[in-house]
Amino acid sequence: MKKFLSILLVVGVLMSAMSFSVSAAEYSDEEVAAFVTMMNRADVNNDGAYSTLDASKLLKAAAGIELAEEDYDIDLDGQVTLLDAQKMLRVAADLDSVVGNDVLLKLFTEKLNSVKTTKPGFTRTTTLVCPSIKVTTTGAPDKKLNVTNMEYKDYVNTLVSVMNSFPYNTLLDDATKKELEEMKKSAVEVYQPQTEKKTVAKTSNSHYTYFPVNNLGWSCKLEMSDIKSIKQTIVGGNIVITITLADYTYGKGEYPVGSSGFADRQKLPYGKIFNIPALSETDGSIINSMAFKNGVVVLTLDGQTADVVSADYSYSYISSITSPKTEGSDLVMKTVTTANNNENYVMN
Repeated sequence: MKKFLSILLVVGVLMSAMSFSVSAAEYSDEEVAAFVTMMNRADVNNDGAYSTLDASKLLKAAAGIELAEEDYDIDLDGQVTLLDAQKMLRVAADLDSVVGNDVLLKLFTEKLNSVKTTKPGFTRTTTLVCPSIKVTTTGAPDKKLNVTNMEYKDYVNTLVSVMNSFPYNTLLDDATKKELEEMKKSAVEVYQPQTEKKTVAKTSNSHYTYFPVNNLGWSCKLEMSDIKSIKQTIVGGNIVITITLADYTYGKGEYPVGSSGFADRQKLPYGKIFNIPALSETDGSIINSMAFKNGVVVLTLDGQTADVVSADYSYSYISSITSPKTEGSDLVMKTVTTANNNENYVMN
C-alpha cells in the first residue's frame, strides 16, 4: 500500500507541474496613425460601437440627405461615398474589419511585440483553475480503489476511507496517517484558483521573462491560418482587438514535452501567443493527449496614440496523462485534467 500511496503523490506533483511554469517590415508611425484614424472614424455616431446606425448615417451623407463631415471619410480617400457606407455595413455584420483582417493581425502582432522593445511598466495577474481532474485506475491493491472518471478529491477521500478500515487500519503508523491527511488536504487545494501578481518596472529587463511568450524576444507570431476570428471595436475611446483561436488536439507523441520540446511548442498555434505547459515524460509518465480550447487574447490600445493599455489572455487545456508505474505495483492511473489559464497585463 505504501507503493500505491507513492504513485498518488506522483500524481500530485504532475498536477502542480502543470502550473505556470514571418518577419515583415513594421508599419511606419504615419501608417499606424492612419489606421487609428480609420478605426476611430468608423464609430460615426460616437456611441462606442460599430453598428448599422453608423452605416445608415454614412448612407445619408453619401446621398446628400445629411451633411457630410470630414470624420465620415472612413477609408481616407478624401471623400464620403457609398464605399464608406458599404464598408461599415460589412463591419457591422462582422464580415470585415475597419482596416482589413490582415492589417489588423499585423498591427496586433506589432503592438504586442513592442512591449518587449519599449518596455513599459506593467502589472501582471495570473490565475490557474483546475475545475476537473478525473481519475481512472486499474490494478489497485483493493478493488474499491479501481474507478473510472472519478474526481481526484473524491478518489483521495475513498482511499482514506479504505485505509482507515480493517485490515489496513491495523497497519497504519503515525507517518502514514500524516501522509494521508496531507494528501486529503492537497486534493482539495488543487481545485482552488491559484493567483499570482507581479509588477514589472518600466525599462527593466524583466519583460523578456514575464511578458508572454515568456523567455522569448517576441510576443506574437500568429498567422491568419492559426486563428478562428479577429475583431476590432471601440470601447471607452480605446481600440480593442480581439483574437479567438481555433481548438487544437494532439495525440500520443504529438505534443512537444519538456525543455527539449521548447522550440517546437512555440511552433504550435497556441505556443505562438500563449505560455503553454511543458509537461514531462522523463519520470515515465505518458502524455496520452493534449487539447487546447477557448483561446482568446484581447488587446486594448490607446485610441489616440495606439500604445498598449492592457492585454488579456485566456485559454483552457485538457491533458490526459498516465502516471508511471512503481516497481512491485500493478496500479495504472490515468488523470484527465481540465485547466483554465488567465493572464491579465495592465500597463502603468
